[in-house]
Amino acid sequence: MGRPRQQLDRHQEAGQIAKLEKAEQTGWKRERLQVIRLGLEGELTYEKIAGASGRCLDTIRRWFNAFREGGVQRLLERERGKGPDARNRLTAQAAQEMKAGLEAGRWRTGGQVRQWLQQEHNIQIAEGTVYKYLGKFAARLKVPRKSHVKKDPLKVEAFKAELVDKLGALNIPVGKPVRLWVMDEARFGLHTEHRRVWSLPGVRVVVPHQQKYEWQYVIGALEVGKAGSEFAYVPTMNTQITVEFFKQIARHDPGSVHVVIYDGAGFHPEDHSPLLPENVRIIKLPPYSPELNPIEGLWDQLRDAIANKVFATLDALEDALTAFLRPFWSDARRIFSLVLHPWLNDQTNASFGPVMLI
Repeated sequence: MGRPRQQLDRHQEAGQIAKLEKAEQTGWKRERLQVIRLGLEGELTYEKIAGASGRCLDTIRRWFNAFREGGVQRLLERERGKGPDARNRLTAQAAQEMKAGLEAGRWRTGGQVRQWLQQEHNIQIAEGTVYKYLGKFAARLKVPRKSHVKKDPLKVEAFKAELVDKLGALNIPVGKPVRLWVMDEARFGLHTEHRRVWSLPGVRVVVPHQQKYEWQYVIGALEVGKAGSEFAYVPTMNTQITVEFFKQIARHDPGSVHVVIYDGAGFHPEDHSPLLPENVRIIKLPPYSPELNPIEGLWDQLRDAIANKVFATLDALEDALTAFLRPFWSDARRIFSLVLHPWLNDQTNASFGPVMLI
């Protein structure tokens, strides 16, 4: 728990600040007045004010301190650097390292970037300048994707480089047409999923929520090269259901060999399993590497489509899922945008030897 906030409105100034805020025409001044008004009203913590304003916690605290020390005049003084000295400018090396840090997702707030610049490069700048630099890099706040600690990066890179070899090792008869698929399953339920939404400073966003633990699975397969798709709704996942979905893929084109790339879940059959249709072959992804499967991007979009909504029944949920998925089996361009990962595109356009991808 953070420290209790010092009382700000000792002189009952909230009303006056509200009037100044309403009359102020300059954007950055109006923003600071709004933040102080929220603090004087006493309903929100520093953290909640930071979230409402889109500013980091350090900035909010600095504005409060300025108001305590010198009132509105001090609050509305434009923050400047300490002079034209070289320490206050972003050097080429710092810019290069900052770009690399942004690519790696190293920092969560502008305050962390500012602290890093000061500690690592002796660059002392106002936090507003940090956001100017972030803007030059076109940086955006993003939700990071999880990566399992057991993932082996070498195996991931080897899989990406050796897909053509793995296809050749399947020994598919010369001249036999081949369809290449990526496949996965995802669980969806009546327990409400929440995602971030756009809003306005000072507005508390409220969305409906229900805790209801009823689930169903969506199995999906997207075709690489010809942009076909197959989906199925199932109540649970096991080997028998997975095999039935393979039969659905096989019926898509009985005259072709269907090569399916998917993960190594325990209920997923191995290649050459007697349970598989004769025209289905399997290539397993390396362990703990879901980012290699392009269909993961589809699940993420699907969760966005149903986020912050309440569904009374699984049938209602299925209707919403279907409304989102329908364009993917009617518009090939949507599938191409998902499956054409650079490494997968390069591999499928390489020489396949005896394998003919259609």
